[in-house]
Amino acid sequence: MVIAAFCKTGMKMTKPLQRMGIGILAICLLAPTTGVTGQTNSAQAVRVGLVSNEWQRLLMVSRIELALLELPAHFKQGLDQAKSQGLPISPEVEVALKAAADEVFGAAALQGAALSHLEASLSPSQLRDWLAFYQSPLGQKMAAADERAASPDFLRSVMDRAPRLMETVSRDTGRLALLQSWLDATGAVEQSTNMALHSQLALEWGLVSTLPRTAGMPTFDELKSYINERRFVVKAHLAQLALLHSAAAYQDFSNEDIRQMLQRANSPAGQALYVNFNRKMHRTLEALVEKVGLTAGRRLASHPT
Repeated sequence: MVIAAFCKTGMKMTKPLQRMGIGILAICLLAPTTGVTGQTNSAQAVRVGLVSNEWQRLLMVSRIELALLELPAHFKQGLDQAKSQGLPISPEVEVALKAAADEVFGAAALQGAALSHLEASLSPSQLRDWLAFYQSPLGQKMAAADERAASPDFLRSVMDRAPRLMETVSRDTGRLALLQSWLDATGAVEQSTNMALHSQLALEWGLVSTLPRTAGMPTFDELKSYINERRFVVKAHLAQLALLHSAAAYQDFSNEDIRQMLQRANSPAGQALYVNFNRKMHRTLEALVEKVGLTAGRRLASHPT
C-alpha cells in the first residue's frame, strides 16, 4: 500500500501513483474551460437557451460547467489507472473512495462555488463581453475545438503522435511562439499542474484515510508537501504536452485566429476569467481535496469489512 511505502521509505511513492500524478486530469490542458462530456453541441445549445441567468450561461458556453461535472469521473479514472498499473486496493476501499469523490465533487457544490467566483472575478461588462465572444464565429469555433480536444481519445492521439507533432510545430517558429504565448496568457500549464497534483493528493490522502491511524502515518500537510515536491517535474511534462495538445486542437485555426485569441486572453476580461477566476477555483478544489479522504474514511468506518 501507499502508506506502507510512505512509512518505510520516507514518503516514497509507488510507481503507479507517480504516473497517475502526471496523467490524471491532464486532459484539462487547453484552458480552464475545457471538459470531457458526452453532450452534443446541439444539446448544449438547447440547455443554454433555457438558462436565464447570465453568469450560469457563461459557465455553460465556456465549458466550465462541463469540466466541473467531470471531476468525479477523472478521479475514478485515475484510481482505475493506478489499479491497472499494480496499486493494491481492496474493493471496499475502492467503493468508499469513488463514493467520496461523487459526494465531495458533486455538481451542486462546485457549480455554486464557480458562480460565486465568476461574479467575484468578472465585472458585469466583462461578463457581457465574454458572452458576446462566444456568440461570434471565432468564439463558437474555439468552443467546439476545445470540447473536441478535451476527450481522452484526442489526448491519446496527441501522445501517440507526439514526435511527429513536435517536428511539425517546430518548423513554424512564428506559430509556435503564438501557441506558447496563448498557453502563458491563459495559465493553462499552471492550472493543469494544479489539477494533476490535486487529484494525486486526493487519491493518496483518500487511501491513507481509509487505514487505521498508527504511529508514523503522514498528516495531510505532510503528504501535500511531499507531493508538491514533484511540481517542477509534473509541470515540465505538462508544458510540453500542452504545447502539442494546443497545436493539434487548433490546427485548423489561422495564425490570425490565434492572435485574436491571445489578444483576448491578455485583455482585462481574459485575465479575469483565465487567471483570477481560476485562482479562486484552485483554492476551492484545494480545500475539497482533504475532504475526499475524510469522507472516504467515514464511509469505510460506517461499513466495516
